[in-house]
Formats: sequence, C-alpha cells, structure tokens
Amino acid sequence: MQFELVQNVKIVFGAGKLAELAELVKLENSSRPLVVTDKGIVAAGIAGKVLTVLKDAGLEPALFDGVEPDPSTRVVAAAWETYTSQSCDLVIGVGGGSAMDTGKAVNILRYNEGPIIRFAKGDEMKAAPGLIVVPTTSGTGSELSDGLVITGDDGVKYPILATLASSEYAVVDPELMVGMPPHITASTGFDTLAHGVESYTGTAATLLSDQISKRVMEMVTRWLPVAVADGSNIEARSNMAAACLMGGWMLRYGHTHAGHSLAHVIGAHFHIPHGFACAYALPYVIEFNAPAAPEKTRRVAKQFGALLTGNETPEELGAKARNALISFRDVDLHLKGPKEWNIDRSLFPQMAKEISEELFQAFNPRKMTEADALALLEKIFA
Repeated sequence: MQFELVQNVKIVFGAGKLAELAELVKLENSSRPLVVTDKGIVAAGIAGKVLTVLKDAGLEPALFDGVEPDPSTRVVAAAWETYTSQSCDLVIGVGGGSAMDTGKAVNILRYNEGPIIRFAKGDEMKAAPGLIVVPTTSGTGSELSDGLVITGDDGVKYPILATLASSEYAVVDPELMVGMPPHITASTGFDTLAHGVESYTGTAATLLSDQISKRVMEMVTRWLPVAVADGSNIEARSNMAAACLMGGWMLRYGHTHAGHSLAHVIGAHFHIPHGFACAYALPYVIEFNAPAAPEKTRRVAKQFGALLTGNETPEELGAKARNALISFRDVDLHLKGPKEWNIDRSLFPQMAKEISEELFQAFNPRKMTEADALALLEKIFA
C-alpha cells in the first residue's frame, strides 16, 4: 500500500546527544565503523569528538576525510576503497549534505554492485540498511531524505532516488552546529527554506504535507536570522535543526521543483555551494510559478513580510513574493550576492537546456522551457 506519510529514520535529537552514538553503533553489531566526513569537520574538531565517543566505548573506528563539496563518483569510490581496505562493518556520515550523501553512497555499495552512478540511470537498488548520520549543518535534510546527489564524471549533478537506502539513525545534536560561521549558517538554512517553500508550492503537495511545509517556512523565518546573528544560541540552533529534519522529510513527499533544478545546474557549472544557489534561484522561480499557484504564492509572500492588498494579480503576487524573499536573503541573512561569483554567461544556453530537463521539473506547477530557464538565469545574474 502507498501511505500518505511515512518516516522510518530513528531520530536521536537534542543538545549533547552525540554521547549516544556508540550505543547505536553497538545496536548494529558493529565494532569498526567508518566515519565519512571532510577536512573542514576534522579541522573544526567535530570528527575528533565523534571518534572519541566511539573509542571510549571500546570501538575501533576508521576515518575517511576526503569528502568534497558536490561529491563526485571519484570521492565515493575513494571512500568505498577505505571502507573495504580497513575491514569496516558500518558507515557513519558526519557533516553537511555532501558528507551524508557520500556516506549514503558508500552504504549503498555495501549491498549493491557499483559504480554508484548507475543508480542515477534507473538501475534497481537493493535495500541498504544500517546507515548512521550525524548532521553538522541545518540545510540539506539528507538525514531524512530518500535520495542523494552525486556529481558524475561529466560534471553534472545526478539526483539518485534511494527510498530503500535512507538513514537508519540520525543523531541530531545542535551543539555540533554552534561553530558554523554566519555565511554557512545562512546558506544552509536557505536550503532548508527552499525545501519548505518548494514542497509547499509543487505539484506533489497534499493537505498533510502542506501543514509540515508551512511550519518549516515559519520556523526558518523566525530562527534562521537569530542563528546567523548569534551562532551560540542553542534555541535557534535546535529550531533550525528541527526545521531541517521536517524539510528533509518533505523531500520524499512534497519534493522540490524547478527551484532546485536551477540550483543544481548553477552549482555544478559555477561551483556555487548549494545553499547559495537555492537562495539565488528560489525568488525568481516562485515569481515564475505564480500564475499557476497564485494562492500559495500569496501565502509565501505574506510569510516573508510582503504588504498585500488582496487585489493583486498572480503576476503582482509573484513579484511581491520575489522581492520579499530577496529581502530576507540580503537584509536578514546578509548572504553573498549572485554577482559576486565568477560567472561565465556563455554557458547560459547550455545550462538552460539542462535546467529544463532536470529531474525536479516534474513537480513544477508551470512548464519551464529552455527559453524560460534562460530568462531566469539572466534575471538572477543581472
């Protein structure tokens, strides 16, 4: 049977909950887990805390710290080589979306023949249980989502549906997020916001998913500026972590739409971190979709402080929602602007084609052609 809402990941949530990680590892009958992370998490001391918790419990963890932003098939292969050569028996993904997605990919290879990219091309995937993730940002929602994104040898980001390979456990400890600098807090938080807004305004939305998506928008509006201004505020960090979990859950039901299609392509071509790319794409995609979803666009505009008369046309609602989202991005979050990156406009036509064909266009309420996508790129980077 197809149920309306299912959430199978077992969540350990709260400040100081990292201390319970070793207990979960032992529940999986593991003695040598592989911690998959990046060098930034190592430098921040977070990987050391994770390894200490495991070692103090008598476990013998191994470490792979070669995760890179937008993890590639090469990174996944290197992590898998470490897993096999170190005789590991469990995977723990520690970090942001890239680390969790890499961990998810390695865990898939525990039960499935590689390479990982074949699952982006429709090959059947066997169930891959046992994965533990420890998020250190409040952004991607990978800890609860049923997918991952891997960059192919061609430089293209490939979403992989992995409903049978989601995390087994998520240890969500807001204390691990205290050290995030403001720009990373803001950009990853905007990714959470995009999950809420896009799952709310896409064609897969339901009455049930809408209640959760709206709450994600409300929580991000309230708490993300607080977390940006004061990274040590545990209440703000906790609320953003909870919003991130709910946004990640909605990736399975409400999904995302053309906002993520643009973000994936922009990020791949210009090496812009995903949260920033979402922050640039979302306002203009919401405006583009307004004629197909005027009432939900009205709700988004109102959520972000737009002044409404009640007599706006769909196009006017779209413009007001766009401006309100940009104000939240630029004024409340102080995010780096789209023109501050190294942009090659000659790539726009090819990017527009990729955007129009990207997977999540399937859930966009309005058909987006290559010409439409090109016009949006021009507006974003005007």
